[in-house]
Amino acid sequence: MAGRALAMIGSLAIAFILLTSAASHADGYALDTGDVLRVSVVGEATYPLEVTVDDRGSISLPLLGDIQARGLTTVALSQAIRDAFRQQKLILEPFVKVDVGQYRPFFISGTVARPGSYPFQPGITVRHALAIAGGFRATIAGNTEPALQIADLRSTRSNLAIDEYRLKVRLARLQAESRQDTTFTAPPDPPIEFGGHLIADIIAAEQAQLDARLAAYRDDVSFLEASLGRARKQADMVAATRKEREKTASLQFDELQSARALRQKGLITNSNVETAERAHTSYRAELAQTEVQQSQVQQEMLNAESELRKKHQTHEMDLITQTQDTEVELGKIQSQIRYVADKLLFIFTYGDQRTFDDLHGSVKISIFRRDQKAAHDIAADENTEVRAGDVIEVSIVANKGFYAPDTSGTTMLPPGQASVQPSIVGQ
Repeated sequence: MAGRALAMIGSLAIAFILLTSAASHADGYALDTGDVLRVSVVGEATYPLEVTVDDRGSISLPLLGDIQARGLTTVALSQAIRDAFRQQKLILEPFVKVDVGQYRPFFISGTVARPGSYPFQPGITVRHALAIAGGFRATIAGNTEPALQIADLRSTRSNLAIDEYRLKVRLARLQAESRQDTTFTAPPDPPIEFGGHLIADIIAAEQAQLDARLAAYRDDVSFLEASLGRARKQADMVAATRKEREKTASLQFDELQSARALRQKGLITNSNVETAERAHTSYRAELAQTEVQQSQVQQEMLNAESELRKKHQTHEMDLITQTQDTEVELGKIQSQIRYVADKLLFIFTYGDQRTFDDLHGSVKISIFRRDQKAAHDIAADENTEVRAGDVIEVSIVANKGFYAPDTSGTTMLPPGQASVQPSIVGQ
């Protein structure tokens, strides 16, 4: 009975692995930060459990610690977990299954009814994403008078331009901090909406941030380096003390041996030998204590070196994270600026809301996609497949389908619309 039960368990486990492999190969989904995974290990009480891929692209598992997941499929991650169990000799033949419990979201912005983030599902296209976001909307201001819309959009554009410049200055400051520079060069293209004092205030605030962060980091490093220096000095002193005590103990032992030889010849008494033996025992005890002390100071030195390395690594990772977040935020702001500019042009030249069918061929769809190495802007259409983490930007190409210039240089619009010179957009 026991043999048949074990055979049945083995068969079920093999079928379990085969089904998992087939599903994951069909999926081919590459894991990344934000994915929630369900990890099952047959026979382990702490499993199944749900874990989230962190900012480093890793997951943390009981018994195993951190496992790199970014860029892997569920099959590859299952194999990595099995290999980790084998390497650490925790389970000889582990049966591991990894499923995606919740995909990281995608984002959609621009001329849609409800821009924002939405749960990702494999196989969705831009057309599905547009439907999820409420469909395409040429304008979101409803029946508001176009002149009022233009005023609101210009105000929005000015605010976005200020945010864009502030992020550019922050990015310059972060890049200077990563080089350990005490100053940075501000971007040379402040928007026209800025007054001189506002530019100076933004730059001064980031310079103060740079000064404070560099000072704090250097103080921490100096403290850790001083601690390490003290530990090394103490280790050298203990090593020298141990060496001297070893010499003294060796000389004392030689004296003890001489005393014993003299006692055998009847030249000295037993009390003299006993005194030498006590002295030798005392020296040996001091030597043993020195050895223990040397081990302790060596461990303190290793700990100080480790803390210093951690400080450098933490500072570097913090800068990388802040730089990436700033770049993403800057990309979003610039996307909004493009959207507002396109919308201004559209309202100038068209003025009324249009249906998606009316605007066919005049909608620009681009996808901001980040992989393991870099980020890319991808030209897309309604049938382009969406990936988790994508930022979909929907905007209007106002010079393609909204109007066609005639030979006189004025703008030809649909019946009932007043012509507008394109140069007004820049006003």
